[in-house]
Amino acid sequence: MTFNDDNFMLKNDAAKVLYSYVKDLPIYDFHCHLDPQAIYEDKSYTNIVDLWLDGDHYKWRLMRANGVPEALITGEADKKEKFRVWIETVSRAFGNPLYHWSHLELKAIFGIDEVIKAENWESLYERLNATLATGTISPRSLLELSDVRFVGTTDHPLDALDWHEKITADPTIDVVVAPTFRPDEAFVSHVNFNGFTKRLSEVTGKTIQNFSDFVAAMEDRIQYFVAHGCQASDISFGAVQYQDVTEAELDQILDKALAGDSVSDYEASAWQSGIFLALCRLYQKYNLVTQVHFGAVRNSHSRLYSQLGADSGFDSMGDQVALADHLNRFLDALAKDDQLPKMVWYPLNPVYNAVVANTLANFQANQAGIKSQLQFGAGWWFNDTKLGMIDQMNHYADQGLLANFIGMLTDSRSFMSFQRHDYFRRILASHIGQWVADEEVPDEESLLRPLVEGIAYANAEAFFKP
Repeated sequence: MTFNDDNFMLKNDAAKVLYSYVKDLPIYDFHCHLDPQAIYEDKSYTNIVDLWLDGDHYKWRLMRANGVPEALITGEADKKEKFRVWIETVSRAFGNPLYHWSHLELKAIFGIDEVIKAENWESLYERLNATLATGTISPRSLLELSDVRFVGTTDHPLDALDWHEKITADPTIDVVVAPTFRPDEAFVSHVNFNGFTKRLSEVTGKTIQNFSDFVAAMEDRIQYFVAHGCQASDISFGAVQYQDVTEAELDQILDKALAGDSVSDYEASAWQSGIFLALCRLYQKYNLVTQVHFGAVRNSHSRLYSQLGADSGFDSMGDQVALADHLNRFLDALAKDDQLPKMVWYPLNPVYNAVVANTLANFQANQAGIKSQLQFGAGWWFNDTKLGMIDQMNHYADQGLLANFIGMLTDSRSFMSFQRHDYFRRILASHIGQWVADEEVPDEESLLRPLVEGIAYANAEAFFKP
C-alpha cells in the first residue's frame, strides 16, 4: 500500500471521482490570521523553521507532549535543533492531523514525496532550506501555488488598515485580501476595555459617555472597514450569553467599568449580550457576515502563559450551562425585528454540535432568499481533524442542508496552511463517496458534482459576496 499518493484518504472509486471535481478548485479562505504586511512586502524565507514552525502553537503543543524542552520550542535554541525535534515529534504523530498536513505540505510546496522519519530530519532540513535559498518561496508565491482567490484577515477595529490599502492599490497582487472586523476589546470582560474605549473615542472623534455613544463610535469604525473592503466580522467568546438588559443598565455598567471598578459576572454577561446584539444589528445593516467562535478556555498553564503570552498552546475546549437557551434567545432577539445578519457559528466543543446545528435551523427564514443564512461552521481549532470534520458535516446534514455548507477555512497564521483545504476536500470526497457506496445517495454526477463543488468553493464565494 502507498501513502500520500494521488488517492490519499480516498476510500473508494466514488470518492476518487468526487475528489477529481474539487481538487483543482480555487480557495476562498474567509477566516485566517495571516499578516497583510507580509503579503504586501512578500519577503522570501531563508530558514524552514521561520516558515513552518514560527508561531504555530499546534506544533508547539505536540512537541511538549513528546517531552521536548521549551527552549527547543519557543526559546532561542539553534534553528536546526528546533527542526530536528519537530521532525522527531511529527514522525510519531500517527492519527494527529499534523501528521497528514505535514506530508501534504512537503509534497505540494517542496515536491518532497517521502515519509517523514526521525532518520531523515537532517536531509529534509538541508533540502528545504536549499529550496528557500532560491528565493522562490514567499507569501505571494504560496498564495498563487494554492490558487487562493480570497483571504479574510483578522483585524483590530482601530487598525488604520494601511497594509490593506497598499495591497488593494498594487496591481501585481491578484488575490483579494479583505479585513475582518474583530472587536474583542469592546467587551468589558477584556483587560484592555478601558484603554480601547479611550482610543475609540480619539480615533472616531466621538465623546463616549453612555452605551449609545459607544455603539455610534463602533458604527463609525464598521463604516471605515466596509470602505476598505471588509466582508465579515469575527468574535471569540468563552460562552454564548443572553441577558434581558436595558440601555439604562448598560449605561451603568459602562460607567462602572470606565471608573475602574470591577464588574460582576452578571454585568459582564449583560454587557456581552447588549453590545453584541447592537453589533449584530450593525453587521446586518452593512451586510457583514458575522462569525462567532465560542467555547475556548484560554491560557490555562499560568506559569508558561506568563512567560510566553497568549496563543502559545495552553487553551482547551470549554463547556457552559444552558447553551441552547442562551443561543435561542439571542437569535430570537435579533429575529423579532428581522435584524439577523448572515452568521457562521463555530463551537469549539463538539459535544454541542447537535445543539448548535439544531438551534440554527430555527432561524433560517429570510426574505432575501439566502441559502442557510445561519451557517454551522467548519470544525474549528481542535476539530479541524478527520473526526471533527466528519462529525460536523454529519450534524449539518442531520439538521439542515449540507449542500449549502460554506466549507473549510484555515484559521491559521501560516502561509503553509492552505493544504488544509486539500485535506478537507479529500475527507469530503471520501465521506460522500462512502454514502454512495452504502447506497445512501444516488451515484449521479449531475447531483453530486454541484454538491461537492459548492462545499469546496462556490458556496463560500456566494455567501460572503457583499
